[in-house]
Amino acid sequence: MTLIKSISGIRGTIGGRTGDTLNPLDIVKFTTAYATFISRKTGKPGKIVVGRDGRISGEMVKNVVCGTLMGMGFDVINIGYATTPTTELAVRMAGADG
Repeated sequence: MTLIKSISGIRGTIGGRTGDTLNPLDIVKFTTAYATFISRKTGKPGKIVVGRDGRISGEMVKNVVCGTLMGMGFDVINIGYATTPTTELAVRMAGADG
């Protein structure tokens, strides 16, 4: 499945060629782009909340996202399994940047 990029996020199948699917390198690239956006907006690396769904690939995706963010100097608040609305509320409650 080709990567789908929209206002709702990025969707695709896990594994395969870079740029065509969602593999760890693609996840790092998208996470880095988001973190760079947040850093430019706030003037510093800050706090980012990470939640995940229950798919088998969720653990791997979470680990790549969290590792990338931490490597860029962000504090990561890992809330584990969470819906998108719950994650949004966690951002507000934690005073996080994203």
